Amino acid sequence: MISTARSITTLGNVKFEVSSAESLGSELANPIPDGSVDVITGATCAHWFDMPRFWEQAAKTLRPGGTVALWTAASVRVDPSMPAHEAVQEVIDDLDNLVEDYMLPGNLMGRDLYRGLPLPWTLDPPVSTFDQDSFVRKEWCTGPDSETMFFEHSPPVNLDMVEMVLGTASPVTRWREAHPEAVGTENDVVRQIRRRIEKILGDAGVEKGKEMLTGDMTGVLLLVRKRSD
Repeated sequence: MISTARSITTLGNVKFEVSSAESLGSELANPIPDGSVDVITGATCAHWFDMPRFWEQAAKTLRPGGTVALWTAASVRVDPSMPAHEAVQEVIDDLDNLVEDYMLPGNLMGRDLYRGLPLPWTLDPPVSTFDQDSFVRKEWCTGPDSETMFFEHSPPVNLDMVEMVLGTASPVTRWREAHPEAVGTENDVVRQIRRRIEKILGDAGVEKGKEMLTGDMTGVLLLVRKRSD
């Protein structure tokens, strides 16, 4: 991915490098200077960070007033416009129950929308260079007070795509590693979810082969700002 990105980039002021969340480029041959970065972003990954080390390095890397933006998507939310949407939602939610034994702490942290993610002021000792008063937490698709459309303009998808996407979750990968004989068969954990959705939609009058899923994801964005002084 990095080599491809480098090969297609024509802008001279854009670089692609490989580093860790705990180093943030400080160990590169041409290291990122301390106090030089405006924004550090992390998409669907902070639940795997060593957060104390990440916050310590972010405090060094950010310029005064710079921001850390961390976000993740978590659970599928079926659109109420779908036939039998409540029953379909129940089946999709059941996937978490079926792979519960294969979830790691990071999976649970992401599923809970980072509510337990260590923040600079919750550490011992705290990283005091970040301003707790400027903290922003914004949620999507979690209730009447949350934002809608975490993924704006998401088109309906067929069940082949649903099966493929659900199959990329790391707990599903671990389940399949533990049950290699089921992979690619009707006993596969995601295939079973698909068949249950097909039956629900068929019973609701949807023609076989024309089943589609319309929905979005729950999501969260955290914004943490470094003090300006």
